[in-house]
Amino acid sequence: MGGSRRKYKRSRTKVRVALPKRKPNVFKPAFCLPPKLRALIDQPDPASRPKWDPEGTVIQNYKSFGVLSNPNSLQVTTDQPEPAELVDPNDDGSDLEEDDLKTTLGKKRRDGRPASLLPLTTIQRVHVSRLIEKYGDDYQRMFMDTKLNAMQHSVATLEKLCRSHVLYDDAGSHANPR
Repeated sequence: MGGSRRKYKRSRTKVRVALPKRKPNVFKPAFCLPPKLRALIDQPDPASRPKWDPEGTVIQNYKSFGVLSNPNSLQVTTDQPEPAELVDPNDDGSDLEEDDLKTTLGKKRRDGRPASLLPLTTIQRVHVSRLIEKYGDDYQRMFMDTKLNAMQHSVATLEKLCRSHVLYDDAGSHANPR
C-alpha cells in the first residue's frame, strides 16, 4: 500500500527552481576581440606582428601591444610609474581602439568630438536645478553643500550634470545635442 497523497504533496517543495541546462558540447568564448585587433593578430606576415621585448619592462611591452597593465588600478603604487607617464593626454590612441574605448580612456575620438552628454532624469533635473538656482556656476560651493547635494557628487560630476542640464533644458528634455 502506498502513502497518502496529502502527505506526499506536503513534503514536496512548493517552488521548483533549477539552473538552466547546459549543453556540454557547446563552447562559448569568455570575451570577444574587436575585429581590428583580431586582424592584427591573425596577420599572415609574422614580421609585422608586435613582438615581446625581453629587454623592456612589462608595462612597456603591454603598451606596444596596446594593452593596459592593470585597467582597474588608478592609484599609484611603488612598483608602477605615475599614471600620467603611462597615458599621454595628447595621444589619440591607435586605430585599433573603438571610439567608445577612446572616450572611456579620455583619448581623442576619430571624429574629434567628445562623448555626448546624456539627458538627465526627472529627479536629477530637480536636484541640479536647485543647485544652479542657489549657486549659479560655483561648483565648489555646490560640492560643499551637503543638503542640496545629498548624493555628494564631486566638482567634475556637478559640472557635467550642470552642462547637461543647460544643454537639454534650453532646447527641451529630449533635444539632440549635436
